[in-house]
Amino acid sequence: MSTTMLGVAEDKALGRKAIEFILEDQFKQEWSWAKHWKGKPTVIVMSDRSGSDYTDKWAKPLANRFKDRVQYVAIADVSAVPGFIKGLVRGKFKDAFTNSILLDWDGHVCEYYLMQSGLPNVLFIDSEGTVRLHTWGKGAQEHVDAFAENVERILSRQ
Repeated sequence: MSTTMLGVAEDKALGRKAIEFILEDQFKQEWSWAKHWKGKPTVIVMSDRSGSDYTDKWAKPLANRFKDRVQYVAIADVSAVPGFIKGLVRGKFKDAFTNSILLDWDGHVCEYYLMQSGLPNVLFIDSEGTVRLHTWGKGAQEHVDAFAENVERILSRQ
């Protein structure tokens, strides 16, 4: 994969194997990679607070395009949240989202995938568990379309 205007290959998680994790969502339900997504083509959308305003520009069009052909995971990097307000932050997620948002309190998953801060990061992990695509940005239509076209190419070969 070539470099993009948004980063060079060294900044990306391309070729990494999916990390095994167990994270809770805002409803305190546990989600694990092994139980819910392992072996399935998966799009992960990760963001910290400053990038969260743009996540829907990625998530909605990708979900509409791929429907059940791809699994989806939303992960929030909440590692900067002080311990004494974790409950308040969890409550804000409960109020704002009906779908599960996995809360990465330690930042380990986001760090493993080399998440670039300030913008949503979008990864595609194939059914073999390898990161095939990793990008980030505000969700400009042409950027989302290019990502989706690359996902289509990969899916057609699996």
